[in-house]
Amino acid sequence: MSDRGRLQVEHLRDRMNRNGAALLVMSDLGRTRTTGEAIGIGEPLAEWREFDLGTWDGMRPADIKKRFPEVDRVRFGSGDFQPDGGERFSDFKVRVCDAFATVAARLDDDERAIVVTHGGVVQTIVGALVGAADQSTILVPSNASLTTVLLDGDDTQVSVFNDDLHLDGGVVRPPGTRLRLVRHAQTEANREKRWFGRGETPLTEEGRRQAAALAQAMGPLDAIISSPSSRAFDTAAAVAVRQGLDVTIVDDLAEFDFGAWEGLTVDEIRATDPSAFRRIFHDGLDEPRGSKGESFADGGNRIAHAAVGLAAGGTGTIGVFTHGGVTRAYVAGLLGIPFAGRDVLPVPRNTAHSEIIFGEGGARLSSYNVASHLES
Repeated sequence: MSDRGRLQVEHLRDRMNRNGAALLVMSDLGRTRTTGEAIGIGEPLAEWREFDLGTWDGMRPADIKKRFPEVDRVRFGSGDFQPDGGERFSDFKVRVCDAFATVAARLDDDERAIVVTHGGVVQTIVGALVGAADQSTILVPSNASLTTVLLDGDDTQVSVFNDDLHLDGGVVRPPGTRLRLVRHAQTEANREKRWFGRGETPLTEEGRRQAAALAQAMGPLDAIISSPSSRAFDTAAAVAVRQGLDVTIVDDLAEFDFGAWEGLTVDEIRATDPSAFRRIFHDGLDEPRGSKGESFADGGNRIAHAAVGLAAGGTGTIGVFTHGGVTRAYVAGLLGIPFAGRDVLPVPRNTAHSEIIFGEGGARLSSYNVASHLES
């Protein structure tokens, strides 16, 4: 293991051990066993191994394409994809999803498991759980990163994807423009559980603390863009002051337009507009909120349009300070998750960031709902 790898394992072990006892399982390959054994005593299991690349194992992608030009005609991640002498992708997907289900079945309520496995395994399980239309829209997670899945009866939620903040920037990303979508800090409306879209609501004292913690933890940015809402701008400003950058306003980064539901709680919406509430939140029909507001798809498409413009006009890493509802809608659209299945992703936490990388393969999800800067 390299010096960087050992440091990554130390950081990972520290975070895992802070959270108390858990069932620990791992792939039985050497690199995962070394990582897992640094955390505790666990079970090495062959079903958690990485995708078998056959004769391609150890080769660089460019060399594979040169020696096996047919790779360009069969997309990696399709069911029939199979490297020379390796595993068929459809069989790999069944293997790792069954492994996940087996571990999940061993847990009682409030119990947790730590699984030390491989990037392709995590990518494939997350793709299957969220029902991604194309797994290639999800990047392979970083070494020693954390992905958290919450189980509640038959409901499963990918709570956090690829949290590598504990690695202190020691992560290699694929080339491209990185948009780091950040939800604003806590507001008075958040605390009262009121739906504020275009209306203004100030940050709470806790929100200002969250923004300060974010500013301290946030890696270097090349530009900072914000929604016109003061809650997003004030969160962005805390980071901008620390990094010596200006904040640029982009109107399309605003939260959903909630129409007549603006400023109401869920109970008030259910009481004043029961038919629309039932159609949207029980029947799964994606209608405009509050009669004249936006639908889930409308908000997601608006952010997607803004993201394409920002990626085309910028380089490096751009901090995009926006809102939780539209961030989830945008990511759901990127992954092909329908409105009725949206709860497989949570609304991002206050000051959580979710990263999209625009590169040669288009827009791809690099991380989601990362807010480990708030743990301390």
